[in-house]
Amino acid sequence: MNANPLPSSPKFVLTATLVAFVVSATISLSFTFKVATVPVWSQLGISEKTGLENIKKSFIEGYIYAYGSSAAKKVALGDRAALTNELLAYCKTYIASPAFKKEYDLSREQSKPVPPRNPKTKTEIQAEQIAQLTKSIEETEKSIKTLPADLIASVQEVQQMLKDQIKDYEDPESEMLALLVEGEQYTYKNAMTSYEANVQTWETEYPENHMLMVKARLKKFLELTEGIDYNAALREQYGMKKFVNPVYESKPDEWKMAFRSGKPVVETARSFAKQWIGELE
Repeated sequence: MNANPLPSSPKFVLTATLVAFVVSATISLSFTFKVATVPVWSQLGISEKTGLENIKKSFIEGYIYAYGSSAAKKVALGDRAALTNELLAYCKTYIASPAFKKEYDLSREQSKPVPPRNPKTKTEIQAEQIAQLTKSIEETEKSIKTLPADLIASVQEVQQMLKDQIKDYEDPESEMLALLVEGEQYTYKNAMTSYEANVQTWETEYPENHMLMVKARLKKFLELTEGIDYNAALREQYGMKKFVNPVYESKPDEWKMAFRSGKPVVETARSFAKQWIGELE
């Protein structure tokens, strides 16, 4: 089955499903990945194409994508661990494929920070300022023809001021020109500082070796699901289930999703993730 290109905007989806914890992970991409039909998809109530999109987007984008898999809640409790293992094994196979690596590399390149433009030179700033003032003088001269006589004198004063400014900018030693050049350099320096910081962040989030990214996603999943109290008490409020313990209620949505998915699913996924991380060491 060939997957079609995906839309470019990320969509953060949180639902109580098994698919959610196949991955815990960031740019939707197009890819081609041919595999045999996997029965697990029909049990989740989604197509293989949708399942692959969820896996791909979750790992690359760093969000949890579980779109369309509401049928997962209907899977018998005794079958959920086996289904989770099957789904994770499928996920692992796809992640190791050249197709995923290709799309990761594309996403990495598309996310690479763009360096700031080079600062304008003194000559460029000088020419730009003179051009702007000249244009203003020309526009003012045109407007004089339509002004009442009592306003012409004041407009002519503005014109003379603009002409004086041009003369000032024509002087290579102009103080105003020097200030503009200094401002340009200052802006460029700040832009470069931000750019360098963004590059460092990019290199961390998108390492050249994509398996380092996978390892980070798996570790994030383990951190998120550490020590979940699956027996936590719930209460109903406004038609919704809320945790009695305010600490649990303040937990992130991903943690709550793990709680809803249940111990068989999450602990199976945790064991799988630990083994996978060990292979990546």
